[in-house]
Amino acid sequence: MSEDELQRELVRLRRGRAVTDPQLEERLGPLLRELSGVLPGDHDWVLRQKVRDALTEMARHLPHDLRHAAELALALGDEPAPQLTKRIDMLAEEIHSGERTARRRMDQAARLMARAALAWPDPAAETDTGSGWRVRSFAAVLRLDTPTPELYETRTVVAGRPLDEILIQLDLPPLTGGDRRALPLSVDVVFGARLTRVEHTDDGRHYDLTVSLPRTLAPADQAEFCLHYRVPPGQPIRDHYAIVPLDPCDHGRVRVRFAADRLPDAVWRLSAVTPRQMDRVTTTEGPDLLKPDGAGEVTLVFGNLRQGHGYGVAWRPAG
Repeated sequence: MSEDELQRELVRLRRGRAVTDPQLEERLGPLLRELSGVLPGDHDWVLRQKVRDALTEMARHLPHDLRHAAELALALGDEPAPQLTKRIDMLAEEIHSGERTARRRMDQAARLMARAALAWPDPAAETDTGSGWRVRSFAAVLRLDTPTPELYETRTVVAGRPLDEILIQLDLPPLTGGDRRALPLSVDVVFGARLTRVEHTDDGRHYDLTVSLPRTLAPADQAEFCLHYRVPPGQPIRDHYAIVPLDPCDHGRVRVRFAADRLPDAVWRLSAVTPRQMDRVTTTEGPDLLKPDGAGEVTLVFGNLRQGHGYGVAWRPAG
């Protein structure tokens, strides 16, 4: 992947309406398409979200002024101006400079975004001799505004060998108040597969789920499926949610929806947290604080997740 070519694709994309262009798919260069994880047949809103997520991740570690320049250039903000010239004028006014200086700042942001993307691990260079599959994209929605917490996890998986089923593991915190047995977690498939086996320990904390795919995947084939979990009444959950990939994972997105009358006192981002760090960083506010939006939601995106590391969000409940 060439830094110069990726920068040129970013510069071409920012013209006109940028990511809000109705013909976004046709405007994507091959490198942006690869980095975004865009798949043939993706619905427009899925494609658009994947591109936004990838661009947001590429710009995340830029200095604040350059990150803002990138967001303006690519129309990543709320209600962006439809013309690049207008967005350049807006930046020039904000930084009290001329149009040329504003454009140079956007160019510098594009260069650093391309450089950041080149630092991502190359999925094709990784081998997986264990499960035989990798996660192309993982999207989680955790609802805390329902009678009991509900979680939706959507995975797009790519086979590394002939594959007809996938094993998924999850765990819950222990119950409080003695040796009460946990009610079973409710699990069903929303689309894309069938749940053929659910095994859990007697204390109801650890689950192994066997998901059967609609067909046997050949190497490099892919499938998408969504699981839905309902936490039983009385079962606590941790004050954080994190993707901890046990298999290679290219792209992750976590959305947590808090109840409007129970917004947390603090919310912060978790990124590449090791198992040893998890207890500390999920109970101590991190430097990357977040604020729920008007819908009571926070959304985070991650690229090229490291196996065995946690990516997501933690919070301190109100009161």
